[in-house]
Amino acid sequence: MRHIPVILLLAQSAWCLGQNQPPAITITGTSFDPETSSITVEYDLADAEGDPSTVWLRASSNGGSHYDLAVVDVVGDAGPGITPGTGRTIVWHFTEPIDLESTVIMVVADDGHIPHIQDMVDQVTEESVAGLLNAVAIPRHHTNHPAGLASVRDTMAHAFQTAGLELILHDAVHAGVTVPNVIGRHPGLLNDGQCSIVDGHYDAVTNTPGADDNATGVVGTLEAARILAQYTFRNSLRFVGFAFEEQGLIGSGQYVQSAIPSWETITGVLNLEMVGFYSEEPGSQNVPAGFELLFPDAVADIAADDYRGNFLTVVGNTASQPLIDTYLDACDQYVPELRRIPLTVPGTGLIAPDLRRSDHSRFWDAGLPALMLTDGSEFRNPNYHQPADAPATVHIGFLTNCVKATVAAAAMLAEPIHAGWDVRPLTVVGLGEHHHAFPCTATATPQPVQGVLQLELGDCAPTRITARLFDANGRLFATRHIIHGGGPQRHTIPIEEMASGSYLLVLESVGASETLPLMIQR
Repeated sequence: MRHIPVILLLAQSAWCLGQNQPPAITITGTSFDPETSSITVEYDLADAEGDPSTVWLRASSNGGSHYDLAVVDVVGDAGPGITPGTGRTIVWHFTEPIDLESTVIMVVADDGHIPHIQDMVDQVTEESVAGLLNAVAIPRHHTNHPAGLASVRDTMAHAFQTAGLELILHDAVHAGVTVPNVIGRHPGLLNDGQCSIVDGHYDAVTNTPGADDNATGVVGTLEAARILAQYTFRNSLRFVGFAFEEQGLIGSGQYVQSAIPSWETITGVLNLEMVGFYSEEPGSQNVPAGFELLFPDAVADIAADDYRGNFLTVVGNTASQPLIDTYLDACDQYVPELRRIPLTVPGTGLIAPDLRRSDHSRFWDAGLPALMLTDGSEFRNPNYHQPADAPATVHIGFLTNCVKATVAAAAMLAEPIHAGWDVRPLTVVGLGEHHHAFPCTATATPQPVQGVLQLELGDCAPTRITARLFDANGRLFATRHIIHGGGPQRHTIPIEEMASGSYLLVLESVGASETLPLMIQR
Protein backbone atom coordinates (compact mmCIF):
# COMPACT_ATOMS: atom_id res chain seq x y z
CA MET A 1 0.00 0.00 0.00
CA ARG A 2 1.13 3.51 -0.71
CA HIS A 3 0.51 5.97 2.12
CA ILE A 4 0.47 9.56 0.94
CA PRO A 5 0.30 11.76 4.04
CA VAL A 6 -1.09 15.26 4.32
CA ILE A 7 -1.63 17.48 7.32
CA LEU A 8 -4.98 17.52 9.07
CA LEU A 9 -6.70 20.89 9.22
CA LEU A 10 -9.21 20.19 11.96
CA ALA A 11 -8.24 22.71 14.60
CA GLN A 12 -8.88 25.67 12.31
CA SER A 13 -11.60 24.11 10.16
CA ALA A 14 -14.31 26.23 8.65
CA TRP A 15 -17.20 24.70 10.57
CA CYS A 16 -16.06 26.14 13.89
CA LEU A 17 -15.24 29.67 12.77
CA GLY A 18 -17.51 32.04 14.66
CA GLN A 19 -18.52 29.25 17.04
CA ASN A 20 -17.02 27.83 20.21
CA GLN A 21 -13.39 27.09 19.41
CA PRO A 22 -11.74 23.80 20.38
CA PRO A 23 -8.95 23.90 22.95
CA ALA A 24 -5.40 24.53 21.75
CA ILE A 25 -2.62 22.25 22.99
CA THR A 26 1.09 23.02 22.63
CA ILE A 27 3.55 20.41 23.84
CA THR A 28 6.59 22.30 25.10
CA GLY A 29 8.76 19.36 26.11
CA THR A 30 9.00 15.57 26.37
CA SER A 31 11.64 13.65 28.29
CA PHE A 32 12.46 10.15 29.51
CA ASP A 33 13.86 9.35 32.94
CA PRO A 34 15.44 5.88 32.96
CA GLU A 35 15.80 5.85 36.76
CA THR A 36 12.03 5.95 37.29
CA SER A 37 10.94 4.47 33.92
CA SER A 38 8.80 7.52 33.33
CA ILE A 39 8.05 9.95 30.55
CA THR A 40 7.31 13.56 31.38
CA VAL A 41 5.29 15.72 29.00
CA GLU A 42 5.04 19.48 29.45
CA TYR A 43 2.32 21.37 27.64
CA ASP A 44 0.36 24.60 27.48
CA LEU A 45 -3.44 24.57 27.27
CA ALA A 46 -5.46 27.45 25.83
CA ASP A 47 -9.18 27.84 25.29
CA ALA A 48 -10.77 30.91 23.72
CA GLU A 49 -13.75 30.68 26.06
CA GLY A 50 -11.73 29.73 29.14
CA ASP A 51 -13.45 26.35 29.46
CA PRO A 52 -11.79 23.51 31.37
CA SER A 53 -10.96 20.40 29.35
CA THR A 54 -10.54 16.70 29.75
CA VAL A 55 -6.95 15.92 28.80
CA TRP A 56 -5.57 12.59 27.59
CA LEU A 57 -2.02 11.44 26.98
CA ARG A 58 -1.55 9.03 24.09
CA ALA A 59 1.59 7.32 22.84
CA SER A 60 2.71 5.55 19.68
CA SER A 61 5.57 3.06 19.38
CA ASN A 62 5.61 3.24 15.58
CA GLY A 63 6.36 6.85 14.77
CA GLY A 64 2.73 7.98 15.01
CA SER A 65 1.16 5.63 12.46
CA HIS A 66 -1.03 4.19 15.22
CA TYR A 67 -1.28 5.11 18.91
CA ASP A 68 -0.85 1.63 20.28
CA LEU A 69 0.72 2.04 23.72
CA ALA A 70 -1.46 1.61 26.81
CA VAL A 71 -1.08 4.83 28.80
CA VAL A 72 -2.47 3.89 32.20
CA ASP A 73 -0.37 5.05 35.13
CA VAL A 74 -0.33 8.84 34.72
CA VAL A 75 -0.22 11.66 37.25
CA GLY A 76 -0.38 15.40 36.89
CA ASP A 77 -2.49 17.53 34.58
CA ALA A 78 -4.50 14.76 32.92
CA GLY A 79 -8.14 13.80 33.17
CA PRO A 80 -11.21 16.05 33.57
CA GLY A 81 -11.30 19.62 34.81
CA ILE A 82 -7.93 20.83 33.52
CA THR A 83 -8.06 24.62 33.30
CA PRO A 84 -6.25 26.63 30.61
CA GLY A 85 -2.73 27.69 31.47
CA THR A 86 0.95 27.23 30.82
CA GLY A 87 3.44 24.85 32.36
CA ARG A 88 1.06 21.90 32.62
CA THR A 89 2.78 18.54 33.23
CA ILE A 90 1.86 14.88 32.81
CA VAL A 91 4.10 12.08 34.10
CA TRP A 92 3.57 8.60 32.68
CA HIS A 93 5.07 5.63 34.54
CA PHE A 94 5.26 2.56 32.34
CA THR A 95 6.19 -1.04 33.07
CA GLU A 96 6.39 -2.60 29.60
CA PRO A 97 9.51 -1.95 27.48
CA ILE A 98 9.05 0.62 24.72
CA ASP A 99 11.20 1.69 21.78
CA LEU A 100 12.12 5.18 22.88
CA GLU A 101 13.53 6.29 19.53
CA SER A 102 10.27 5.63 17.67
CA THR A 103 7.92 6.83 20.43
CA VAL A 104 5.62 9.72 19.57
CA ILE A 105 3.55 11.52 22.19
CA MET A 106 0.10 13.04 21.66
CA VAL A 107 -1.84 15.21 24.08
CA VAL A 108 -5.57 15.63 23.39
CA ALA A 109 -7.89 18.14 25.10
CA ASP A 110 -11.69 18.13 24.77
CA ASP A 111 -13.76 20.96 26.26
CA GLY A 112 -17.02 19.02 26.06
CA HIS A 113 -18.77 21.20 23.46
CA ILE A 114 -19.72 18.25 21.27
CA PRO A 115 -20.35 19.27 17.64
CA HIS A 116 -23.93 18.85 16.46
CA ILE A 117 -24.40 16.10 13.91
CA GLN A 118 -27.27 18.13 12.44
CA ASP A 119 -24.72 20.80 11.49
CA MET A 120 -22.78 18.16 9.58
CA VAL A 121 -25.88 16.86 7.84
CA ASP A 122 -26.96 20.36 6.80
CA GLN A 123 -23.74 20.78 4.82
CA VAL A 124 -24.97 18.25 2.26
CA THR A 125 -26.81 20.26 -0.40
CA GLU A 126 -28.44 19.40 -3.68
CA GLU A 127 -26.03 21.78 -5.41
CA SER A 128 -22.92 20.05 -4.04
CA VAL A 129 -24.33 16.60 -4.79
CA ALA A 130 -25.33 17.50 -8.35
CA GLY A 131 -21.95 19.05 -9.08
CA LEU A 132 -20.08 15.96 -7.96
CA LEU A 133 -22.42 13.65 -9.87
CA ASN A 134 -21.78 15.44 -13.15
CA ALA A 135 -18.03 15.29 -12.53
CA VAL A 136 -17.80 11.53 -11.89
CA ALA A 137 -20.62 10.11 -14.05
CA ILE A 138 -18.39 9.41 -17.04
CA PRO A 139 -17.53 6.14 -18.82
CA ARG A 140 -14.92 4.41 -16.63
CA HIS A 141 -13.74 0.86 -17.14
CA HIS A 142 -10.36 -0.78 -16.65
CA THR A 143 -10.00 -1.87 -20.30
CA ASN A 144 -12.52 0.01 -22.43
CA HIS A 145 -12.46 3.38 -20.64
CA PRO A 146 -9.21 3.47 -18.60
CA ALA A 147 -8.83 7.25 -18.91
CA GLY A 148 -12.25 7.81 -17.34
CA LEU A 149 -11.47 5.35 -14.56
CA ALA A 150 -8.17 7.11 -13.87
CA SER A 151 -9.94 10.47 -13.85
CA VAL A 152 -12.41 9.38 -11.17
CA ARG A 153 -9.59 7.75 -9.21
CA ASP A 154 -7.69 11.04 -9.28
CA THR A 155 -10.82 12.98 -8.34
CA MET A 156 -11.23 10.85 -5.22
CA ALA A 157 -7.54 11.01 -4.31
CA HIS A 158 -7.45 14.79 -4.73
CA ALA A 159 -10.65 15.22 -2.70
CA PHE A 160 -9.26 13.13 0.17
CA GLN A 161 -6.01 15.07 0.25
CA THR A 162 -7.80 18.42 -0.01
CA ALA A 163 -9.94 17.40 2.97
CA GLY A 164 -6.76 16.74 4.97
CA LEU A 165 -7.06 12.96 5.06
CA GLU A 166 -4.22 10.47 4.92
CA LEU A 167 -4.33 9.11 1.36
CA ILE A 168 -3.65 5.40 0.89
CA LEU A 169 -3.62 3.65 -2.48
CA HIS A 170 -4.15 -0.09 -2.09
CA ASP A 171 -3.51 -1.85 -5.38
CA ALA A 172 -6.17 -4.30 -6.55
CA VAL A 173 -5.26 -6.68 -9.39
CA HIS A 174 -7.59 -8.31 -11.90
CA ALA A 175 -6.69 -10.05 -15.17
CA GLY A 176 -3.22 -8.56 -15.09
CA VAL A 177 -4.49 -5.01 -14.62
CA THR A 178 -3.78 -3.02 -11.44
CA VAL A 179 -6.24 -0.38 -10.26
CA PRO A 180 -6.05 1.01 -6.72
CA ASN A 181 -8.64 1.10 -4.01
CA VAL A 182 -8.55 4.78 -3.04
CA ILE A 183 -8.65 5.30 0.73
CA GLY A 184 -8.83 8.44 2.86
CA ARG A 185 -8.09 7.84 6.55
CA HIS A 186 -9.32 10.17 9.30
CA PRO A 187 -7.74 8.82 12.51
CA GLY A 188 -9.67 9.02 15.74
CA LEU A 189 -7.97 11.05 18.46
CA LEU A 190 -8.79 8.70 21.33
CA ASN A 191 -9.32 5.27 19.78
CA ASP A 192 -7.78 5.17 16.33
CA GLY A 193 -7.92 1.37 16.24
CA GLN A 194 -11.74 1.40 16.11
CA CYS A 195 -12.83 2.27 12.58
CA SER A 196 -15.96 2.74 10.48
CA ILE A 197 -15.95 2.80 6.67
CA VAL A 198 -17.99 4.76 4.13
CA ASP A 199 -17.49 3.37 0.64
CA GLY A 200 -18.71 3.17 -2.92
CA HIS A 201 -17.14 1.45 -5.92
CA TYR A 202 -15.88 3.87 -8.55
CA ASP A 203 -15.81 1.64 -11.62
CA ALA A 204 -18.68 1.07 -14.02
CA VAL A 205 -19.58 -1.46 -16.69
CA THR A 206 -18.42 -0.57 -20.16
CA ASN A 207 -20.18 1.93 -22.44
CA THR A 208 -22.19 3.74 -19.79
CA PRO A 209 -21.65 6.86 -17.68
CA GLY A 210 -22.82 4.77 -14.72
CA ALA A 211 -24.59 7.64 -13.00
CA ASP A 212 -26.63 5.57 -10.57
CA ASP A 213 -24.25 2.60 -10.71
CA ASN A 214 -22.20 3.81 -9.03
CA ALA A 215 -21.40 7.49 -9.41
CA THR A 216 -24.04 8.06 -6.73
CA GLY A 217 -21.98 5.94 -4.32
CA VAL A 218 -18.85 7.89 -5.18
CA VAL A 219 -20.72 11.16 -4.57
CA GLY A 220 -21.87 9.96 -1.16
CA THR A 221 -18.38 8.85 -0.20
CA LEU A 222 -16.81 12.14 -1.31
CA GLU A 223 -19.42 14.27 0.44
CA ALA A 224 -19.05 12.30 3.65
CA ALA A 225 -15.27 12.73 3.50
CA ARG A 226 -15.48 16.46 2.77
CA ILE A 227 -17.79 17.15 5.67
CA LEU A 228 -16.61 14.75 8.36
CA ALA A 229 -12.92 15.56 7.84
CA GLN A 230 -13.65 19.01 9.30
CA TYR A 231 -14.41 17.50 12.71
CA THR A 232 -12.58 15.56 15.40
CA PHE A 233 -13.82 12.15 16.49
CA ARG A 234 -13.11 9.62 19.19
CA ASN A 235 -12.86 6.76 16.65
CA SER A 236 -11.43 6.53 13.15
CA LEU A 237 -13.14 6.84 9.78
CA ARG A 238 -12.05 5.54 6.39
CA PHE A 239 -13.55 6.64 3.09
CA VAL A 240 -12.97 4.14 0.30
CA GLY A 241 -13.48 4.01 -3.45
CA PHE A 242 -13.31 0.31 -4.33
CA ALA A 243 -11.99 -0.91 -7.67
CA PHE A 244 -13.17 -3.81 -9.84
CA GLU A 245 -16.57 -4.18 -8.20
CA GLU A 246 -18.18 -4.95 -11.54
CA GLN A 247 -15.67 -7.78 -12.14
CA GLY A 248 -16.79 -9.67 -9.04
CA LEU A 249 -16.07 -7.53 -5.96
CA ILE A 250 -12.33 -7.85 -6.59
CA GLY A 251 -11.17 -4.62 -4.95
CA SER A 252 -13.13 -5.06 -1.75
CA GLY A 253 -12.19 -8.73 -1.52
CA GLN A 254 -8.49 -7.94 -1.75
CA TYR A 255 -8.91 -5.08 0.72
CA VAL A 256 -10.50 -7.38 3.31
CA GLN A 257 -7.80 -9.99 2.72
CA SER A 258 -4.73 -7.79 2.93
CA ALA A 259 -5.36 -4.11 3.71
CA ILE A 260 -7.07 -4.06 7.10
CA PRO A 261 -4.34 -3.39 9.69
CA SER A 262 -4.00 -5.99 12.42
CA TRP A 263 -4.59 -3.28 15.03
CA GLU A 264 -7.81 -2.00 13.46
CA THR A 265 -11.29 -3.23 14.39
CA ILE A 266 -14.02 -2.55 11.81
CA THR A 267 -17.15 -1.48 13.67
CA GLY A 268 -19.31 -0.78 10.62
CA VAL A 269 -19.23 -0.49 6.84
CA LEU A 270 -21.70 1.81 5.06
CA ASN A 271 -21.58 0.64 1.44
CA LEU A 272 -23.31 3.04 -0.96
CA GLU A 273 -24.49 0.95 -3.91
CA MET A 274 -26.81 2.87 -6.27
CA VAL A 275 -28.64 5.45 -4.17
CA GLY A 276 -30.05 7.83 -6.79
CA PHE A 277 -33.06 6.38 -8.63
CA TYR A 278 -36.47 7.32 -7.26
CA SER A 279 -40.04 7.09 -8.52
CA GLU A 280 -43.50 7.83 -7.16
CA GLU A 281 -45.12 5.84 -9.97
CA PRO A 282 -47.15 2.84 -8.78
CA GLY A 283 -45.51 -0.38 -9.89
CA SER A 284 -42.07 1.19 -10.28
CA GLN A 285 -40.55 -1.11 -7.63
CA ASN A 286 -40.16 -4.86 -8.10
CA VAL A 287 -38.87 -7.40 -5.58
CA PRO A 288 -36.80 -10.54 -6.24
CA ALA A 289 -38.55 -13.87 -6.23
CA GLY A 290 -38.97 -15.35 -2.77
CA PHE A 291 -38.64 -12.06 -0.90
CA GLU A 292 -42.22 -12.31 0.29
CA LEU A 293 -41.15 -15.42 2.24
CA LEU A 294 -37.85 -14.03 3.54
CA PHE A 295 -39.00 -10.50 4.32
CA PRO A 296 -42.79 -10.53 4.62
CA ASP A 297 -43.04 -7.26 6.56
CA ALA A 298 -40.87 -5.36 4.09
CA VAL A 299 -42.74 -6.67 1.06
CA ALA A 300 -46.07 -5.87 2.74
CA ASP A 301 -44.81 -2.31 3.33
CA ILE A 302 -43.85 -1.96 -0.34
CA ALA A 303 -47.15 -3.44 -1.51
CA ALA A 304 -49.15 -1.11 0.75
CA ASP A 305 -47.60 1.82 -1.15
CA ASP A 306 -48.50 0.32 -4.55
CA TYR A 307 -44.93 -0.78 -5.22
CA ARG A 308 -43.58 2.74 -5.56
CA GLY A 309 -39.79 3.00 -5.84
CA ASN A 310 -39.52 5.84 -3.33
CA PHE A 311 -37.40 4.41 -0.51
CA LEU A 312 -33.85 3.50 0.46
CA THR A 313 -33.26 -0.16 1.18
CA VAL A 314 -31.01 -0.71 4.21
CA VAL A 315 -29.57 -4.21 3.86
CA GLY A 316 -27.64 -5.96 6.62
CA ASN A 317 -27.09 -9.48 7.82
CA THR A 318 -28.02 -10.76 11.26
CA ALA A 319 -24.61 -9.93 12.70
CA SER A 320 -25.03 -6.35 11.44
CA GLN A 321 -28.35 -5.71 13.20
CA PRO A 322 -26.86 -3.12 15.59
CA LEU A 323 -25.48 -1.30 12.56
CA ILE A 324 -28.90 -1.38 10.88
CA ASP A 325 -30.40 0.08 14.06
CA THR A 326 -27.80 2.87 14.11
CA TYR A 327 -28.52 3.77 10.50
CA LEU A 328 -32.26 3.83 11.04
CA ASP A 329 -31.75 5.93 14.18
CA ALA A 330 -29.69 8.39 12.11
CA CYS A 331 -32.54 8.62 9.62
CA ASP A 332 -35.11 9.16 12.38
CA GLN A 333 -33.11 11.95 14.01
CA TYR A 334 -31.62 13.80 11.06
CA VAL A 335 -33.41 12.88 7.81
CA PRO A 336 -36.93 11.83 8.81
CA GLU A 337 -38.24 12.61 5.33
CA LEU A 338 -36.18 9.76 3.86
CA ARG A 339 -38.35 6.68 3.55
CA ARG A 340 -36.33 3.53 4.23
CA ILE A 341 -37.03 -0.16 4.44
CA PRO A 342 -34.61 -2.44 6.33
CA LEU A 343 -33.83 -6.01 5.34
CA THR A 344 -31.99 -8.37 7.67
CA VAL A 345 -30.66 -11.46 5.92
CA PRO A 346 -29.48 -14.49 7.89
CA GLY A 347 -25.85 -15.58 7.91
CA THR A 348 -23.79 -14.15 5.09
CA GLY A 349 -26.78 -13.72 2.79
CA LEU A 350 -26.33 -16.88 0.73
CA ILE A 351 -30.08 -17.49 0.92
CA ALA A 352 -30.66 -14.20 -0.95
CA PRO A 353 -27.93 -13.82 -3.61
CA ASP A 354 -29.40 -10.54 -4.87
CA LEU A 355 -28.45 -9.00 -1.53
CA ARG A 356 -24.78 -10.03 -1.89
CA ARG A 357 -24.06 -8.25 -5.15
CA SER A 358 -21.90 -5.46 -3.80
CA ASP A 359 -18.76 -4.84 -1.76
CA HIS A 360 -20.44 -5.17 1.65
CA SER A 361 -20.70 -8.95 1.21
CA ARG A 362 -16.90 -9.34 1.34
CA PHE A 363 -17.07 -7.89 4.86
CA TRP A 364 -19.94 -10.21 5.77
CA ASP A 365 -17.83 -13.16 4.66
CA ALA A 366 -15.07 -11.98 7.02
CA GLY A 367 -17.49 -11.71 9.93
CA LEU A 368 -17.52 -7.90 9.88
CA PRO A 369 -20.64 -5.72 10.22
CA ALA A 370 -21.66 -4.05 6.98
CA LEU A 371 -24.67 -2.53 5.24
CA MET A 372 -25.63 -2.17 1.61
CA LEU A 373 -27.54 1.05 1.05
CA THR A 374 -29.34 0.82 -2.25
CA ASP A 375 -32.26 1.91 -4.40
CA GLY A 376 -32.67 -1.68 -5.59
CA SER A 377 -30.69 -1.57 -8.86
CA GLU A 378 -32.53 -3.31 -11.72
CA PHE A 379 -35.55 -3.99 -9.52
CA ARG A 380 -36.26 -0.25 -9.79
CA ASN A 381 -33.92 1.39 -12.27
CA PRO A 382 -34.65 0.46 -15.93
CA ASN A 383 -31.29 1.99 -16.94
CA TYR A 384 -29.23 -0.48 -14.93
CA HIS A 385 -25.98 -1.28 -16.81
CA GLN A 386 -27.24 0.61 -19.85
CA PRO A 387 -25.92 3.67 -21.72
CA ALA A 388 -29.03 5.48 -20.46
CA ASP A 389 -27.72 5.42 -16.86
CA ALA A 390 -27.01 9.15 -17.09
CA PRO A 391 -27.06 12.01 -14.55
CA ALA A 392 -30.41 13.27 -15.83
CA THR A 393 -32.07 10.06 -14.56
CA VAL A 394 -30.84 10.53 -10.99
CA HIS A 395 -33.23 12.11 -8.49
CA ILE A 396 -31.01 14.69 -6.80
CA GLY A 397 -33.32 15.20 -3.83
CA PHE A 398 -33.39 11.50 -3.03
CA LEU A 399 -29.63 11.15 -3.50
CA THR A 400 -29.06 14.14 -1.22
CA ASN A 401 -31.18 12.62 1.54
CA CYS A 402 -29.36 9.28 1.25
CA VAL A 403 -26.03 11.07 1.60
CA LYS A 404 -27.31 13.04 4.59
CA ALA A 405 -28.38 9.85 6.36
CA THR A 406 -24.99 8.26 5.69
CA VAL A 407 -23.10 11.29 6.99
CA ALA A 408 -25.20 11.19 10.16
CA ALA A 409 -24.71 7.46 10.69
CA ALA A 410 -20.95 7.68 10.12
CA ALA A 411 -20.68 10.55 12.60
CA MET A 412 -22.65 8.58 15.19
CA LEU A 413 -20.29 5.62 14.78
CA ALA A 414 -17.17 7.79 15.00
CA GLU A 415 -18.46 9.78 18.04
CA PRO A 416 -17.65 13.49 17.58
CA ILE A 417 -15.64 15.36 20.18
CA HIS A 418 -14.58 19.02 20.41
CA ALA A 419 -10.86 18.60 20.74
CA GLY A 420 -7.47 20.06 20.03
CA TRP A 421 -4.22 18.13 20.08
CA ASP A 422 -0.49 18.29 19.58
CA VAL A 423 2.15 15.67 18.86
CA ARG A 424 5.88 15.48 19.46
CA PRO A 425 8.54 12.81 19.25
CA LEU A 426 9.94 11.70 22.58
CA THR A 427 13.17 13.45 23.55
CA VAL A 428 15.41 10.82 25.10
CA VAL A 429 17.53 12.35 27.86
CA GLY A 430 19.72 9.98 29.86
CA LEU A 431 20.14 9.98 33.63
CA GLY A 432 22.08 13.00 34.80
CA GLU A 433 21.89 14.70 31.41
CA HIS A 434 20.39 18.08 30.74
CA HIS A 435 19.68 20.18 27.68
CA HIS A 436 22.41 22.22 26.03
CA ALA A 437 22.32 24.53 23.05
CA PHE A 438 22.43 22.61 19.79
CA PRO A 439 26.14 22.27 18.91
CA CYS A 440 26.03 23.83 15.44
CA THR A 441 23.84 25.94 13.23
CA ALA A 442 21.23 24.00 11.25
CA THR A 443 19.13 25.12 8.28
CA ALA A 444 16.68 23.22 6.07
CA THR A 445 16.78 24.36 2.46
CA PRO A 446 15.24 25.33 0.17
CA GLN A 447 12.05 26.80 1.63
CA PRO A 448 9.59 25.67 0.47
CA VAL A 449 11.11 22.31 -0.43
CA GLN A 450 10.16 21.38 -3.98
CA GLY A 451 12.62 18.68 -4.93
CA VAL A 452 15.29 17.51 -2.50
CA LEU A 453 15.49 18.52 1.16
CA GLN A 454 18.97 19.61 2.15
CA LEU A 455 20.09 19.89 5.77
CA GLU A 456 22.85 22.50 6.07
CA LEU A 457 24.99 22.05 9.23
CA GLY A 458 27.55 24.62 10.27
CA ASP A 459 31.07 24.22 11.65
CA CYS A 460 31.25 22.56 15.08
CA ALA A 461 33.09 19.92 17.05
CA PRO A 462 32.51 16.32 15.92
CA THR A 463 29.12 15.08 17.10
CA ARG A 464 26.52 12.45 16.29
CA ILE A 465 23.17 13.87 15.12
CA THR A 466 19.91 12.01 14.54
CA ALA A 467 17.58 13.76 12.08
CA ARG A 468 13.93 12.70 11.97
CA LEU A 469 11.28 14.07 9.60
CA PHE A 470 7.69 14.14 10.90
CA ASP A 471 4.43 15.41 9.49
CA ALA A 472 2.13 17.62 11.56
CA ASN A 473 0.39 14.52 13.01
CA GLY A 474 3.67 13.11 14.32
CA ARG A 475 4.06 10.39 11.67
CA LEU A 476 7.72 9.57 11.12
CA PHE A 477 8.81 9.45 7.47
CA ALA A 478 12.61 9.52 7.42
CA THR A 479 15.54 9.07 9.80
CA ARG A 480 19.19 9.93 9.18
CA HIS A 481 22.10 9.28 11.55
CA ILE A 482 24.85 11.83 10.84
CA ILE A 483 28.41 12.03 12.10
CA HIS A 484 29.18 15.72 11.78
CA GLY A 485 32.28 17.80 12.39
CA GLY A 486 35.28 19.41 10.80
CA GLY A 487 33.46 22.04 8.78
CA PRO A 488 30.10 22.90 7.20
CA GLN A 489 28.33 19.93 5.64
CA ARG A 490 25.21 19.28 3.57
CA HIS A 491 23.04 16.19 4.03
CA THR A 492 20.13 14.99 1.89
CA ILE A 493 16.83 13.89 3.46
CA PRO A 494 14.47 11.83 1.22
CA ILE A 495 11.01 13.30 0.57
CA GLU A 496 9.89 11.30 -2.49
CA GLU A 497 6.75 9.84 -0.84
CA MET A 498 5.70 13.03 0.91
CA ALA A 499 2.82 15.26 -0.15
CA SER A 500 2.61 19.03 0.06
CA GLY A 501 2.17 20.33 3.59
CA SER A 502 3.84 21.35 6.83
CA TYR A 503 6.50 19.15 8.44
CA LEU A 504 9.00 19.18 11.32
CA LEU A 505 12.66 18.20 11.02
CA VAL A 506 13.75 17.22 14.54
CA LEU A 507 17.51 17.16 15.18
CA GLU A 508 18.90 15.51 18.30
CA SER A 509 22.44 15.40 19.63
CA VAL A 510 23.63 14.40 23.11
CA GLY A 511 21.59 16.46 25.57
CA ALA A 512 20.39 18.87 22.88
CA SER A 513 17.70 19.11 20.22
CA GLU A 514 16.47 21.55 17.63
CA THR A 515 13.26 21.55 15.58
CA LEU A 516 13.16 23.05 12.10
CA PRO A 517 9.68 23.71 10.61
CA LEU A 518 9.49 23.38 6.85
CA MET A 519 7.05 23.31 3.96
CA ILE A 520 7.03 20.74 1.16
CA GLN A 521 5.50 21.97 -2.07
CA ARG A 522 4.77 19.68 -5.00
